[in-house]
Amino acid sequence: LRMGELEQWQDEVYIQQLWFNLNEKVMVKVIRDKVTGISAGYAFVDFGTAAAARRVMNNYNGVLMPNSLKPFKLNWASGGGLIDRREDRQPEYSIFVGDLSPETTEMDLLVVFQSRYMSCKSAKIMTDPRTGMTRGYGFVRFAEQLDQQRALIEMQGYFIGSRAIRVSVATPKNRSSQQPQQPQPLLQSQSQQLQLLQQLQLQQLQQQQQQQQTFQSNTTVFVGGLSAPIREEELRQYFQHFGEIVYVKIPPGKGCGFVQYVSRSSAELAIQQMNGYQIGNSRIRLSWGRSQNEKSTGSGSINTTPSSVGSPPPM
Repeated sequence: LRMGELEQWQDEVYIQQLWFNLNEKVMVKVIRDKVTGISAGYAFVDFGTAAAARRVMNNYNGVLMPNSLKPFKLNWASGGGLIDRREDRQPEYSIFVGDLSPETTEMDLLVVFQSRYMSCKSAKIMTDPRTGMTRGYGFVRFAEQLDQQRALIEMQGYFIGSRAIRVSVATPKNRSSQQPQQPQPLLQSQSQQLQLLQQLQLQQLQQQQQQQQTFQSNTTVFVGGLSAPIREEELRQYFQHFGEIVYVKIPPGKGCGFVQYVSRSSAELAIQQMNGYQIGNSRIRLSWGRSQNEKSTGSGSINTTPSSVGSPPPM
């Protein structure tokens, strides 16, 4: 996370101790002027996992710091940070927000958008590096394109403070490593924006329906926690009592396997009866997997992660 509005004396040791007192083990990097070495007023704080960072963001952002009259000023770090985790690199969708009043803060901007759009991740108001005064514009980032497109329509002319804001699409930084982020013009008309929004909603609905159809026809069981060496034929013997099996596959060195049945009812029964069953020195964990037919459109390799659909419905 990016921790802003720091005093000059608040160094890495202080910030680390501050979070330690709140039962958070962190790594801290205070950003300083390359010439003077003076703090730039913000730091990057790494909480170890994305889940921990989200918890801290939800629990402490805007809350008064211990023994202080200043609130925590937290925001999602926009790339880099202390540890750039590959699994955290997800698509982001930004909008440009202009005509901001001088009294509007980043917290004001963030609260307005997060209260309306669940996937809103961060808000940044650009300031003059010399005076620290606002430039009157900023950027808001979303994790979902649908929320970005809704905001482009719904927030146009919305009043924040004493002014009506104007919004437009912003070019993500990763599309232009050398050039600064610049706003793009709005679509030609509001009807075009509405049409695009309807298309996105339709695509989202179709994806949900496709996932539901895939789940209902799925007959593949993911078998995790295979710590002991085991052959595919041996694994088949554990699962053959629940119904006719199409194939059994154990990817080498992954500690997991896949069992595909002819019927879904057999797969449901296997998950019900065998989840937590001990094989060797460990207990296996079962969930819905993906069949080889589903994976054939990709690289052809076995996906060693269970499906995100969830546990089977009750029998």
